[in-house]
Amino acid sequence: MAKSVDQAERTVQQDFINKLKSSLPAGMSLVDELADILNVSTDSAYRRIRGETALTIDEVSKLCAHYKIPFDQFTQSASGKDLVTFQYSHLSADMARFNEYLNSLIGHMDAIRKAEPKEIIWCAEDVPIFHHFKYPKLSAFKVFYWTKSILNAPELEGKSFDPNIVPEEARDKVRRIYELYNRIPSIEIWTEDTLNSTLKQVEYYIESGLFASLADAIDVVNDVEAMIRSLEKQVSKSIKFAGDVPQADDNVEFKLYFSDLMVGNNCILITAGASKVCYISINTFNSMATTNPGFNEETDRWIRNIIAKSTLISGVSEKQRMKFFKLLYDKIAATRAKIASA
Repeated sequence: MAKSVDQAERTVQQDFINKLKSSLPAGMSLVDELADILNVSTDSAYRRIRGETALTIDEVSKLCAHYKIPFDQFTQSASGKDLVTFQYSHLSADMARFNEYLNSLIGHMDAIRKAEPKEIIWCAEDVPIFHHFKYPKLSAFKVFYWTKSILNAPELEGKSFDPNIVPEEARDKVRRIYELYNRIPSIEIWTEDTLNSTLKQVEYYIESGLFASLADAIDVVNDVEAMIRSLEKQVSKSIKFAGDVPQADDNVEFKLYFSDLMVGNNCILITAGASKVCYISINTFNSMATTNPGFNEETDRWIRNIIAKSTLISGVSEKQRMKFFKLLYDKIAATRAKIASA
């Protein structure tokens, strides 16, 4: 039997009901909607709308899912505490699921591209994945590494990296993701350690004999260097472009900051129209996402604080920019030396 509602709960429930009303198209009956979604009588729906009967957690969850209202917008005010809910995205040891992930990423990136305003801010503990996707050998290596060494895909057990193992379909998808990223204004915050994980992955495969040939390892490192050289050119112009020089329609803003502070994790704050979403990496490849306004405002303040303590090296600070990229090239040279000695 549904419980009655005290005055405090009534106020919270009424706020939630008002939010549902504002989500309905003109002329649609909230009573009929609630009765249908919750599978209750019209009388029961009226009692919930008037606050005489408390909505259960299951009912709130159903309504939030139906109207695409973040669950934490209700639970935070109901608890009176800083409660934030996240959507957890994880991958299983299955290449098919990885393809689903790429399809999902294409859909998300395309939606951001079409929104106004739009922006991606990336605090980069590791190189943002989009940069890898321009380069065939490097993107194939990253896909192979993620699916074999992180997801433990059974079909890759006992296999060494060969670019041809990665399906052409997956390679087409990552190229599309890169193209979409190039149409979205971005701010990235890098540290002197941001490139380390990609190079460490290459070195691990060299030491473990997981390259089919050393020539493949050399090709991957060549792509890493090409990625950094392309990035340096874009940073010098403060815009994104795919070729050696910007074209007439290459006008998407790109800002890169160098931070002496440790970022700590990959944190991405995305603006798409009136919406903001924060993504936090977890367990290497998985992520948690939230649209919670309070959390995203706090994340934005944290990012702005890091930016205030960082050096803008896109378009300005040529000396600092050259010093930063020399550091990256030196790291790449050290990985090349390990290949030569293997």
